[in-house]
Amino acid sequence: MTVRPPFRLARLFAAFAFAATTLAGCASIDNTPVNQPSALPRITAANTVGGDDTLRTTIVGLAFSGGGTRAAAFSFGVLKGLRRIDLIDQVRFVSGVSGGSVTAAYFGLRGRAALDDFESRFLYRDAEEALRTQVYSVGNVMRALDGGVNDRSGLPTWLQQNLFGAATFKDFRRPGRPVVWINASDIYSKTPFIFEPLTFASICSDLDRYPIAEAVAASAAVPIVFTPVVIRNYADKCGFTLPDYLESEAKNRDASPNVRAYVNALTQYRNTSKIGFVKLLDGGLTDNWGLAGINVALGAAPEPFKPLTREDAITVEKFLFVVVDAGRTISGDWTKTLEGPNAKELLDAVTDTAVDSAVRNSFEVLRLQMKLWETRLRSWRCSLTPDEVARIRGTADGWNCNAVNIRVERVAFEDLDPDTAQRLGRIPTRFKLEPAEVKLAVDAGEQVVTKVLGGH
Repeated sequence: MTVRPPFRLARLFAAFAFAATTLAGCASIDNTPVNQPSALPRITAANTVGGDDTLRTTIVGLAFSGGGTRAAAFSFGVLKGLRRIDLIDQVRFVSGVSGGSVTAAYFGLRGRAALDDFESRFLYRDAEEALRTQVYSVGNVMRALDGGVNDRSGLPTWLQQNLFGAATFKDFRRPGRPVVWINASDIYSKTPFIFEPLTFASICSDLDRYPIAEAVAASAAVPIVFTPVVIRNYADKCGFTLPDYLESEAKNRDASPNVRAYVNALTQYRNTSKIGFVKLLDGGLTDNWGLAGINVALGAAPEPFKPLTREDAITVEKFLFVVVDAGRTISGDWTKTLEGPNAKELLDAVTDTAVDSAVRNSFEVLRLQMKLWETRLRSWRCSLTPDEVARIRGTADGWNCNAVNIRVERVAFEDLDPDTAQRLGRIPTRFKLEPAEVKLAVDAGEQVVTKVLGGH
Protein backbone atom coordinates (compact mmCIF):
# COMPACT_ATOMS: atom_id res chain seq x y z
CA MET A 1 0.00 0.00 0.00
CA THR A 2 1.95 2.99 -1.22
CA VAL A 3 -0.57 5.82 -0.96
CA ARG A 4 -2.07 5.96 2.48
CA PRO A 5 -5.61 7.26 2.67
CA PRO A 6 -6.28 10.82 3.80
CA PHE A 7 -8.13 9.54 6.87
CA ARG A 8 -7.44 7.14 9.72
CA LEU A 9 -7.73 3.53 8.56
CA ALA A 10 -8.43 2.14 11.99
CA ARG A 11 -11.47 4.36 12.44
CA LEU A 12 -12.62 3.61 8.92
CA PHE A 13 -12.52 -0.14 9.52
CA ALA A 14 -14.60 0.33 12.67
CA ALA A 15 -17.13 2.28 10.64
CA PHE A 16 -17.19 -0.53 8.07
CA ALA A 17 -17.99 -3.12 10.72
CA PHE A 18 -20.82 -1.00 12.11
CA ALA A 19 -22.27 -0.31 8.67
CA ALA A 20 -22.17 -3.97 7.68
CA THR A 21 -24.65 -4.79 10.44
CA THR A 22 -26.88 -1.71 10.30
CA LEU A 23 -27.08 -0.61 6.66
CA ALA A 24 -28.55 -2.24 3.60
CA GLY A 25 -28.09 -1.74 -0.12
CA CYS A 26 -25.00 -0.55 -1.91
CA ALA A 27 -23.69 2.65 -3.44
CA SER A 28 -23.32 3.15 -7.15
CA ILE A 29 -19.74 2.64 -8.35
CA ASP A 30 -18.39 3.39 -11.82
CA ASN A 31 -15.67 0.85 -12.64
CA THR A 32 -16.70 0.08 -16.22
CA PRO A 33 -13.71 -1.19 -18.24
CA VAL A 34 -12.49 1.25 -20.90
CA ASN A 35 -10.01 -1.02 -22.70
CA GLN A 36 -10.88 -1.94 -26.28
CA PRO A 37 -10.57 -5.33 -28.05
CA SER A 38 -7.91 -6.02 -30.66
CA ALA A 39 -8.37 -8.75 -33.26
CA LEU A 40 -4.67 -8.68 -34.18
CA PRO A 41 -2.69 -7.96 -31.00
CA ARG A 42 0.95 -7.04 -31.44
CA ILE A 43 3.74 -8.21 -29.19
CA THR A 44 6.39 -5.90 -30.57
CA ALA A 45 7.62 -3.11 -28.31
CA ALA A 46 5.06 -0.40 -27.56
CA ASN A 47 7.63 2.09 -28.69
CA THR A 48 11.19 1.91 -29.89
CA VAL A 49 13.98 2.75 -27.50
CA GLY A 50 13.54 6.41 -26.63
CA GLY A 51 15.60 9.38 -27.57
CA ASP A 52 16.40 10.68 -31.02
CA ASP A 53 18.21 8.72 -33.70
CA THR A 54 21.63 9.58 -32.26
CA LEU A 55 23.32 6.48 -30.88
CA ARG A 56 24.97 7.19 -27.55
CA THR A 57 27.61 5.48 -25.50
CA THR A 58 25.65 6.09 -22.27
CA ILE A 59 22.05 4.96 -21.72
CA VAL A 60 20.02 5.58 -18.57
CA GLY A 61 17.04 3.68 -17.17
CA LEU A 62 14.91 4.89 -14.25
CA ALA A 63 12.48 3.28 -11.79
CA PHE A 64 10.31 5.59 -9.69
CA SER A 65 8.91 4.15 -6.45
CA GLY A 66 5.54 4.65 -4.82
CA GLY A 67 4.78 7.16 -2.10
CA GLY A 68 2.10 9.56 -3.32
CA THR A 69 3.10 13.13 -4.16
CA ARG A 70 6.20 12.70 -1.98
CA ALA A 71 7.45 10.07 -4.46
CA ALA A 72 6.35 12.09 -7.49
CA ALA A 73 8.23 15.14 -6.20
CA PHE A 74 11.40 13.23 -5.28
CA SER A 75 11.39 11.55 -8.72
CA PHE A 76 10.88 14.89 -10.40
CA GLY A 77 13.87 16.26 -8.48
CA VAL A 78 15.92 13.33 -9.80
CA LEU A 79 14.97 14.31 -13.36
CA LYS A 80 16.08 17.87 -12.65
CA GLY A 81 19.34 16.52 -11.26
CA LEU A 82 19.89 14.42 -14.38
CA ARG A 83 19.39 17.52 -16.50
CA ARG A 84 21.99 19.34 -14.40
CA ILE A 85 24.62 16.63 -14.98
CA ASP A 86 23.70 16.28 -18.70
CA LEU A 87 22.14 12.82 -18.51
CA ILE A 88 18.48 13.69 -19.08
CA ASP A 89 18.69 13.07 -22.85
CA GLN A 90 20.22 9.65 -22.25
CA VAL A 91 17.11 8.35 -20.45
CA ARG A 92 15.72 5.56 -22.64
CA PHE A 93 13.62 3.63 -20.10
CA VAL A 94 11.39 4.81 -17.27
CA SER A 95 9.25 2.66 -15.00
CA GLY A 96 6.86 3.90 -12.34
CA VAL A 97 4.54 2.65 -9.64
CA SER A 98 1.86 4.49 -7.67
CA GLY A 99 2.96 8.08 -7.00
CA GLY A 100 6.11 7.52 -9.04
CA SER A 101 4.01 6.46 -12.03
CA VAL A 102 2.62 10.00 -12.32
CA THR A 103 6.12 11.41 -12.90
CA ALA A 104 7.15 8.48 -15.11
CA ALA A 105 4.10 8.81 -17.34
CA TYR A 106 4.30 12.60 -17.67
CA PHE A 107 8.01 12.47 -18.49
CA GLY A 108 7.35 9.65 -20.95
CA LEU A 109 4.64 11.72 -22.60
CA ARG A 110 6.40 15.09 -22.78
CA GLY A 111 10.12 14.35 -22.45
CA ARG A 112 12.28 17.31 -21.46
CA ALA A 113 9.24 19.63 -21.62
CA ALA A 114 7.81 17.84 -18.57
CA LEU A 115 10.38 19.64 -16.43
CA ASP A 116 8.82 22.99 -17.31
CA ASP A 117 5.31 22.55 -15.91
CA PHE A 118 4.97 19.33 -13.89
CA GLU A 119 5.35 21.21 -10.62
CA SER A 120 2.56 23.67 -11.35
CA ARG A 121 0.24 21.13 -13.01
CA PHE A 122 0.58 18.38 -10.40
CA LEU A 123 3.02 18.66 -7.51
CA TYR A 124 1.62 21.89 -6.09
CA ARG A 125 -1.98 20.94 -6.86
CA ASP A 126 -4.48 19.12 -4.65
CA ALA A 127 -5.12 15.85 -6.47
CA GLU A 128 -7.40 14.84 -3.61
CA GLU A 129 -9.90 17.61 -4.37
CA ALA A 130 -12.00 15.18 -6.41
CA LEU A 131 -11.83 12.37 -3.83
CA ARG A 132 -14.31 11.36 -1.17
CA THR A 133 -12.46 11.61 2.14
CA GLN A 134 -15.10 11.89 4.87
CA VAL A 135 -14.55 9.09 7.39
CA TYR A 136 -18.02 8.87 8.81
CA SER A 137 -20.04 9.55 5.67
CA VAL A 138 -22.66 6.80 5.28
CA GLY A 139 -22.22 6.93 1.52
CA ASN A 140 -18.47 6.45 1.82
CA VAL A 141 -18.92 3.53 4.21
CA MET A 142 -21.27 1.85 1.77
CA ARG A 143 -18.90 2.47 -1.15
CA ALA A 144 -16.03 1.00 0.85
CA LEU A 145 -18.09 -2.10 1.63
CA ASP A 146 -18.90 -2.39 -2.07
CA GLY A 147 -15.24 -2.36 -3.12
CA GLY A 148 -13.81 1.11 -2.61
CA VAL A 149 -14.68 4.69 -1.71
CA ASN A 150 -13.48 6.40 -4.90
CA ASP A 151 -14.17 5.22 -8.44
CA ARG A 152 -13.43 6.54 -11.93
CA SER A 153 -15.04 9.88 -11.12
CA GLY A 154 -12.18 10.57 -8.68
CA LEU A 155 -8.47 10.22 -9.45
CA PRO A 156 -8.68 8.93 -13.09
CA THR A 157 -10.91 11.85 -14.07
CA TRP A 158 -8.76 14.37 -12.19
CA LEU A 159 -5.60 13.09 -13.89
CA GLN A 160 -7.25 13.26 -17.28
CA GLN A 161 -8.60 16.77 -16.79
CA ASN A 162 -5.50 18.28 -15.20
CA LEU A 163 -2.47 16.37 -16.48
CA PHE A 164 -2.79 13.81 -19.26
CA GLY A 165 -5.85 14.92 -21.20
CA ALA A 166 -6.99 12.34 -23.72
CA ALA A 167 -3.47 10.94 -24.20
CA THR A 168 -3.19 7.17 -24.70
CA PHE A 169 -0.25 4.78 -24.81
CA LYS A 170 0.09 5.48 -28.52
CA ASP A 171 1.21 8.99 -27.56
CA PHE A 172 4.26 7.51 -25.82
CA ARG A 173 5.50 6.49 -29.27
CA ARG A 174 6.82 9.89 -30.24
CA PRO A 175 10.38 10.76 -31.28
CA GLY A 176 12.57 11.56 -28.33
CA ARG A 177 10.47 9.70 -25.75
CA PRO A 178 11.63 6.83 -23.50
CA VAL A 179 10.04 3.42 -23.22
CA VAL A 180 7.52 3.61 -20.36
CA TRP A 181 6.36 0.88 -17.99
CA ILE A 182 3.42 1.62 -15.68
CA ASN A 183 3.02 -1.04 -12.98
CA ALA A 184 -0.18 -2.02 -11.14
CA SER A 185 -1.11 -5.20 -9.23
CA ASP A 186 -3.41 -7.98 -10.42
CA ILE A 187 -5.03 -8.82 -7.09
CA TYR A 188 -6.36 -12.20 -8.28
CA SER A 189 -3.11 -13.53 -9.74
CA LYS A 190 -1.11 -11.72 -7.03
CA THR A 191 1.38 -10.54 -9.62
CA PRO A 192 2.41 -7.20 -11.12
CA PHE A 193 0.28 -6.07 -14.04
CA ILE A 194 2.54 -4.22 -16.45
CA PHE A 195 0.97 -1.92 -18.99
CA GLU A 196 2.97 -3.18 -21.96
CA PRO A 197 2.21 -4.91 -25.31
CA LEU A 198 2.55 -8.54 -24.20
CA THR A 199 0.12 -8.08 -21.31
CA PHE A 200 -2.51 -6.56 -23.56
CA ALA A 201 -1.90 -9.08 -26.34
CA SER A 202 -2.68 -11.84 -23.86
CA ILE A 203 -6.14 -10.37 -23.26
CA CYS A 204 -6.61 -9.43 -26.95
CA SER A 205 -6.85 -5.75 -26.11
CA ASP A 206 -5.47 -2.61 -27.75
CA LEU A 207 -2.83 -0.95 -25.57
CA ASP A 208 -2.43 1.95 -28.00
CA ARG A 209 -5.97 3.16 -27.24
CA TYR A 210 -5.76 2.78 -23.46
CA PRO A 211 -5.82 6.13 -21.59
CA ILE A 212 -2.63 6.98 -19.72
CA ALA A 213 -4.68 8.55 -16.90
CA GLU A 214 -6.46 5.23 -16.28
CA ALA A 215 -3.18 3.28 -16.11
CA VAL A 216 -1.64 5.75 -13.66
CA ALA A 217 -4.79 5.66 -11.52
CA ALA A 218 -4.65 1.85 -11.47
CA SER A 219 -1.01 2.00 -10.36
CA ALA A 220 -2.01 4.26 -7.44
CA ALA A 221 -5.31 2.61 -6.46
CA VAL A 222 -4.92 1.97 -2.73
CA PRO A 223 -7.31 -0.76 -1.49
CA ILE A 224 -10.53 0.50 0.11
CA VAL A 225 -9.70 4.14 -0.68
CA PHE A 226 -10.12 3.33 -4.39
CA THR A 227 -12.17 0.74 -6.22
CA PRO A 228 -10.13 -1.66 -8.36
CA VAL A 229 -9.56 -0.50 -11.92
CA VAL A 230 -11.13 -3.17 -14.11
CA ILE A 231 -9.73 -4.45 -17.40
CA ARG A 232 -12.02 -6.57 -19.59
CA ASN A 233 -10.51 -9.80 -20.90
CA TYR A 234 -11.15 -10.29 -24.63
CA ALA A 235 -8.92 -13.37 -24.93
CA ASP A 236 -11.69 -15.36 -26.65
CA LYS A 237 -11.87 -12.75 -29.42
CA CYS A 238 -8.52 -13.52 -31.03
CA GLY A 239 -6.19 -16.45 -31.56
CA PHE A 240 -3.16 -15.07 -29.74
CA THR A 241 -0.74 -17.58 -28.22
CA LEU A 242 2.28 -16.88 -26.07
CA PRO A 243 5.62 -17.10 -27.93
CA ASP A 244 7.45 -20.38 -27.50
CA TYR A 245 10.32 -18.76 -25.61
CA LEU A 246 7.90 -17.52 -22.95
CA GLU A 247 6.21 -20.90 -22.65
CA SER A 248 9.65 -22.37 -22.03
CA GLU A 249 10.44 -19.73 -19.38
CA ALA A 250 7.26 -20.60 -17.49
CA LYS A 251 8.40 -24.24 -17.25
CA ASN A 252 12.07 -23.51 -16.60
CA ARG A 253 12.81 -24.04 -12.90
CA ASP A 254 15.95 -21.94 -13.25
CA ALA A 255 14.05 -18.96 -14.67
CA SER A 256 13.40 -15.86 -12.60
CA PRO A 257 10.46 -16.45 -10.21
CA ASN A 258 9.16 -13.02 -11.22
CA VAL A 259 9.15 -13.97 -14.89
CA ARG A 260 7.56 -17.36 -14.21
CA ALA A 261 4.78 -15.81 -12.14
CA TYR A 262 4.16 -13.14 -14.75
CA VAL A 263 4.01 -15.60 -17.65
CA ASN A 264 1.73 -17.90 -15.66
CA ALA A 265 -0.63 -14.96 -15.12
CA LEU A 266 -0.62 -14.24 -18.86
CA THR A 267 -1.46 -17.91 -19.49
CA GLN A 268 -4.38 -17.71 -17.08
CA TYR A 269 -5.76 -14.71 -18.95
CA ARG A 270 -6.29 -16.94 -21.99
CA ASN A 271 -9.14 -18.64 -20.11
CA THR A 272 -11.98 -16.11 -20.17
CA SER A 273 -14.39 -18.49 -18.44
CA LYS A 274 -12.15 -18.19 -15.37
CA ILE A 275 -10.93 -14.61 -15.76
CA GLY A 276 -13.44 -12.43 -17.55
CA PHE A 277 -12.17 -9.27 -15.88
CA VAL A 278 -8.76 -8.36 -14.47
CA LYS A 279 -8.98 -6.32 -11.24
CA LEU A 280 -6.13 -3.91 -10.58
CA LEU A 281 -4.99 -2.08 -7.46
CA ASP A 282 -1.89 -0.20 -6.30
CA GLY A 283 1.28 -1.48 -7.93
CA GLY A 284 3.06 -1.15 -4.60
CA LEU A 285 1.23 -4.22 -3.33
CA THR A 286 3.51 -6.38 -5.49
CA ASP A 287 6.43 -4.08 -6.37
CA ASN A 288 6.82 -0.69 -4.69
CA TRP A 289 10.01 0.24 -6.55
CA GLY A 290 8.54 -0.22 -10.02
CA LEU A 291 11.04 -2.90 -11.01
CA ALA A 292 8.60 -5.41 -12.50
CA GLY A 293 8.78 -3.96 -16.01
CA ILE A 294 12.57 -4.10 -16.31
CA ASN A 295 12.85 -7.44 -14.47
CA VAL A 296 10.40 -9.10 -16.86
CA ALA A 297 11.95 -7.41 -19.90
CA LEU A 298 15.37 -8.76 -18.92
CA GLY A 299 14.30 -12.21 -17.75
CA ALA A 300 12.01 -12.95 -20.70
CA ALA A 301 14.05 -11.32 -23.49
CA PRO A 302 14.24 -13.50 -26.63
CA GLU A 303 17.48 -11.81 -27.78
CA PRO A 304 20.53 -11.22 -25.57
CA PHE A 305 20.61 -7.48 -26.29
CA LYS A 306 16.99 -6.78 -25.30
CA PRO A 307 15.49 -4.49 -24.03
CA LEU A 308 17.97 -2.39 -26.02
CA THR A 309 17.72 -2.19 -29.77
CA ARG A 310 20.40 -3.96 -31.74
CA GLU A 311 21.91 -0.61 -32.72
CA ASP A 312 22.08 0.70 -29.16
CA ALA A 313 23.51 -2.59 -27.91
CA ILE A 314 26.43 -2.24 -30.31
CA THR A 315 27.11 1.40 -29.49
CA VAL A 316 26.55 1.53 -25.73
CA GLU A 317 29.50 1.49 -23.35
CA LYS A 318 27.69 2.36 -20.11
CA PHE A 319 24.16 1.40 -19.07
CA LEU A 320 23.08 3.09 -15.83
CA PHE A 321 19.86 2.00 -14.12
CA VAL A 322 18.74 4.19 -11.23
CA VAL A 323 16.13 3.07 -8.69
CA VAL A 324 14.55 6.12 -7.05
CA ASP A 325 13.28 5.10 -3.61
CA ALA A 326 10.96 7.56 -1.87
CA GLY A 327 9.95 5.13 0.87
CA ARG A 328 9.31 6.34 4.38
CA THR A 329 11.94 6.12 7.08
CA ILE A 330 11.39 4.31 10.39
CA SER A 331 8.95 6.27 12.53
CA GLY A 332 7.12 6.04 15.85
CA ASP A 333 8.35 5.74 19.43
CA TRP A 334 6.33 2.77 20.62
CA THR A 335 9.48 0.67 20.92
CA LYS A 336 10.44 2.81 23.95
CA THR A 337 7.48 1.69 26.03
CA LEU A 338 5.72 -1.51 27.02
CA GLU A 339 2.51 -0.20 25.47
CA GLY A 340 1.88 0.07 21.74
CA PRO A 341 1.70 0.07 18.88
CA ASN A 342 -1.92 1.23 18.58
CA ALA A 343 -4.15 0.02 15.74
CA LYS A 344 -3.03 2.61 13.19
CA GLU A 345 0.66 2.24 14.07
CA LEU A 346 0.31 -1.53 13.85
CA LEU A 347 -1.36 -1.33 10.45
CA ASP A 348 1.35 1.02 9.17
CA ALA A 349 4.11 -1.20 10.57
CA VAL A 350 2.67 -4.38 9.03
CA THR A 351 2.18 -2.68 5.67
CA ASP A 352 5.67 -1.16 5.65
CA THR A 353 7.23 -4.48 6.67
CA ALA A 354 5.55 -6.35 3.81
CA VAL A 355 6.32 -3.66 1.24
CA ASP A 356 9.95 -3.17 2.29
CA SER A 357 10.63 -6.92 2.34
CA ALA A 358 9.18 -7.34 -1.14
CA VAL A 359 11.12 -4.45 -2.67
CA ARG A 360 14.42 -5.61 -1.21
CA ASN A 361 13.90 -9.02 -2.81
CA SER A 362 12.88 -7.43 -6.11
CA PHE A 363 15.99 -5.23 -6.06
CA GLU A 364 18.23 -8.23 -5.50
CA VAL A 365 16.56 -9.94 -8.47
CA LEU A 366 17.25 -6.85 -10.57
CA ARG A 367 20.92 -6.74 -9.64
CA LEU A 368 21.30 -10.42 -10.50
CA GLN A 369 19.46 -9.95 -13.78
CA MET A 370 21.70 -7.04 -14.69
CA LYS A 371 24.86 -9.04 -14.01
CA LEU A 372 23.62 -11.89 -16.18
CA TRP A 373 22.59 -9.43 -18.86
CA GLU A 374 26.02 -7.82 -18.89
CA THR A 375 27.58 -11.24 -19.51
CA ARG A 376 25.09 -12.08 -22.27
CA LEU A 377 25.51 -8.68 -23.88
CA ARG A 378 29.29 -8.93 -23.99
CA SER A 379 29.12 -12.45 -25.42
CA TRP A 380 26.69 -11.34 -28.11
CA ARG A 381 28.76 -8.29 -29.03
CA CYS A 382 31.88 -10.41 -29.33
CA SER A 383 30.07 -12.73 -31.75
CA LEU A 384 29.55 -9.91 -34.26
CA THR A 385 31.70 -9.47 -37.32
CA PRO A 386 33.59 -6.20 -37.99
CA ASP A 387 31.26 -5.55 -40.92
CA GLU A 388 28.17 -5.79 -38.68
CA VAL A 389 29.69 -3.33 -36.24
CA ALA A 390 30.77 -0.96 -39.02
CA ARG A 391 27.26 -0.85 -40.46
CA ILE A 392 26.04 0.68 -37.19
CA ARG A 393 29.03 2.76 -36.06
CA GLY A 394 30.42 3.66 -39.47
CA THR A 395 33.65 1.89 -38.55
CA ALA A 396 34.78 -0.99 -36.37
CA ASP A 397 38.04 0.77 -35.52
CA GLY A 398 38.53 1.30 -31.80
CA TRP A 399 35.48 -0.79 -30.88
CA ASN A 400 35.95 -3.24 -28.00
CA CYS A 401 33.20 -5.83 -27.68
CA ASN A 402 33.86 -6.23 -23.95
CA ALA A 403 33.80 -2.50 -23.25
CA VAL A 404 30.29 -2.35 -21.89
CA ASN A 405 29.46 -1.80 -18.23
CA ILE A 406 26.06 -2.12 -16.57
CA ARG A 407 25.61 -0.31 -13.27
CA VAL A 408 22.65 -0.31 -10.89
CA GLU A 409 22.25 2.49 -8.35
CA ARG A 410 19.58 3.14 -5.74
CA VAL A 411 19.08 6.69 -4.53
CA ALA A 412 17.03 7.30 -1.40
CA PHE A 413 16.45 9.71 1.46
CA GLU A 414 19.18 7.98 3.45
CA ASP A 415 21.76 9.33 0.96
CA LEU A 416 21.16 12.79 2.42
CA ASP A 417 22.05 14.18 5.82
CA PRO A 418 20.15 12.54 8.72
CA ASP A 419 18.03 15.61 9.52
CA THR A 420 16.83 16.01 5.92
CA ALA A 421 16.21 12.27 5.62
CA GLN A 422 14.04 12.33 8.75
CA ARG A 423 12.05 15.31 7.52
CA LEU A 424 11.46 13.64 4.16
CA GLY A 425 10.47 10.38 5.81
CA ARG A 426 7.79 12.17 7.82
CA ILE A 427 6.06 13.59 4.73
CA PRO A 428 2.72 11.78 4.50
CA THR A 429 1.87 9.42 1.68
CA ARG A 430 -0.98 11.22 -0.01
CA PHE A 431 -1.80 13.30 -3.08
CA LYS A 432 -2.00 16.64 -1.27
CA LEU A 433 1.08 18.15 0.36
CA GLU A 434 2.10 21.48 1.79
CA PRO A 435 4.21 23.59 -0.63
CA ALA A 436 7.20 23.39 1.74
CA GLU A 437 7.00 19.58 1.70
CA VAL A 438 6.92 19.50 -2.10
CA LYS A 439 9.91 21.81 -2.36
CA LEU A 440 11.85 19.76 0.19
CA ALA A 441 11.28 16.54 -1.80
CA VAL A 442 12.10 18.11 -5.18
CA ASP A 443 15.28 19.73 -3.87
CA ALA A 444 16.28 16.45 -2.22
CA GLY A 445 15.90 14.54 -5.49
CA GLU A 446 18.07 17.01 -7.34
CA GLN A 447 20.65 17.02 -4.57
CA VAL A 448 20.90 13.23 -4.30
CA VAL A 449 21.59 12.88 -8.02
CA THR A 450 24.43 15.36 -7.83
CA LYS A 451 25.84 13.54 -4.78
CA VAL A 452 25.53 9.93 -6.00
CA LEU A 453 25.75 10.28 -9.78
CA GLY A 454 27.62 13.52 -10.23
CA GLY A 455 30.68 11.72 -11.56
CA HIS A 456 28.46 9.42 -13.64
